[in-house]
Amino acid sequence: MAAQKRRRRRGRNSRTKVIVGTIAVLAVVIVAVVAYFSLNQDGTADLEESDSNSVQAEDLGTLNPLTGESGFDPDKLGSRPIAIMINNAPAARPQWGLCSPDIVFEGVVEGGATRMMWVYADANDIPKVGSIRSARHDFVELAEGLDAVFVHWGGSDLAYDVIRDRDVDDIDGLRYEGKYFFRDNTRSVATEHRGYTTGEDIRTAISDLGLRTQLGSRYDAPFAFEKPGSPRVLAGGSCQSVDFDFSGVSSYSHTFNYDAQDGLYYNRIGGEPMRQDGGEQMAVTNVILLYCGVRNIGDASGHMEMDLSSGTGVYISNGTYEEIRWEKGSAAAPLELRDASGKTLVLNAGKSYIGLVPTSEKSSVTIS
Repeated sequence: MAAQKRRRRRGRNSRTKVIVGTIAVLAVVIVAVVAYFSLNQDGTADLEESDSNSVQAEDLGTLNPLTGESGFDPDKLGSRPIAIMINNAPAARPQWGLCSPDIVFEGVVEGGATRMMWVYADANDIPKVGSIRSARHDFVELAEGLDAVFVHWGGSDLAYDVIRDRDVDDIDGLRYEGKYFFRDNTRSVATEHRGYTTGEDIRTAISDLGLRTQLGSRYDAPFAFEKPGSPRVLAGGSCQSVDFDFSGVSSYSHTFNYDAQDGLYYNRIGGEPMRQDGGEQMAVTNVILLYCGVRNIGDASGHMEMDLSSGTGVYISNGTYEEIRWEKGSAAAPLELRDASGKTLVLNAGKSYIGLVPTSEKSSVTIS
């Protein structure tokens, strides 16, 4: 009887050892599987996606929605941008604040001249700017596509019509000269080339006039950007320089030259460096040319109209370029930039110049 009990105990001990051994083997296998799937192909451990994103967010800080650059005031996220009409006549150069905008739009107006619209994500970043010039309806539409507060000094009849009919929030120097807009009489040029304002004056005007400050949700991310400091190489090839015209008027012809040391394209206009008051030359990370139809609307002043529905273009950045597509459609619709395959265009982080080049001048665009 005692011998049988010993045999039963030895049998149970053997089965226990087998079970324990099996569990140990399974544990080793599970650990190995988990370790395998937690490694990249190069053998380095992957962070959880949420952890990785939180690390990136912490490293980058708040990004400027118009440039993709870090260091933006988080309290200003969701605020409406400011769009300012700027004179580009030779007599108005050098402009005050030329190097300050997040985005510079430029398009042709009457007589083959061009006008600019400077856009800022934060009114606190606006220095003394000018000379401020009158509105044209196409620029009003570009501002609407960003849900921006539109700042100008006068305007064409058609521009005033769309401001009124579409209830555009605007601040007009014709109404508020001496209050929010001023003349710098140190320049010996015609009066229309002396007008300026400041970010402080614009902020005061927005408050005094009770203009909406909260950005519409449709407009909170107007462009897609690469991570700051990690510019991508574009698919079309090298671009160390780009030349283009808006018309046959040579004083509005542009050349942007690339400087590989800082990754910026430096602007020349009419054959001369385009400088702001004080001497600094305008330079941007991104040069974006959008080809659009342009026609004379036939009024006595020879006002022009740009077709802002859709078209093709070219994107230039990081010493390279690629062909793109764009569309806008209705007046309130955001401007959408796409790559050649139709996907959302990803811009390199930094300031941008967007030129609305007439399709008739497409042949003037020379990339080298």
